[in-house]
Amino acid sequence: MDKYVVRGVKKLFSLTRTKIRLAKDSNTILTRPNPLPIIEFLSDEKIGTVDKCEEYREKLKKSLDFSNQMSVAITVFELLDIIEGVKYKFEPEEYLTLIKFDELKRIEREAIKNSLRLNLLLLSEDILDGINLYIGNNPPEDAIHLGRVVSNIAFLLNFLFHSDYFYNNGKNGKFTNFAVSQGHKTLIGNAVYFSLGVFGANLL
Repeated sequence: MDKYVVRGVKKLFSLTRTKIRLAKDSNTILTRPNPLPIIEFLSDEKIGTVDKCEEYREKLKKSLDFSNQMSVAITVFELLDIIEGVKYKFEPEEYLTLIKFDELKRIEREAIKNSLRLNLLLLSEDILDGINLYIGNNPPEDAIHLGRVVSNIAFLLNFLFHSDYFYNNGKNGKFTNFAVSQGHKTLIGNAVYFSLGVFGANLL
């Protein structure tokens, strides 16, 4: 396992702990969505409160096996799910996901109609063939701004997992027609990029 991926996962655990603490300080009780969809999809667990998120984070930490790529990838995705699920009260709106479900459905219809690939630009300004979603502060022209922070991709992941065009074979499946380009590298970004590849994304 690449040492920067390991460090990224550890930093993600730390960030998750911080977001849970801030949620408690903000008197947040329930997650949004409720239950958290990625955890339910990947692990059949219904997590719907901040307290349960705290318990589940500890469970993930104890069960994580860095020698198992799928264990790492699932852990990364589920930590992103927790972060996005608990931060809605205290996080400035600009750091929440910037597009809605209807926009993702429109993107899916366009991709299917024109046999297009969906590209996630992870702090990358490379415009690629297909439809481009951008994570970062300043999206390049012709890219759709998904969010400013890496954890915003949790919203996209939940959508992809339930799309026959972008994902197949249920919880043991792989991404299809989906690629990721990583530009500026961060520790958490490295962990996310790696995890997307484990789930079959085309890493560019």
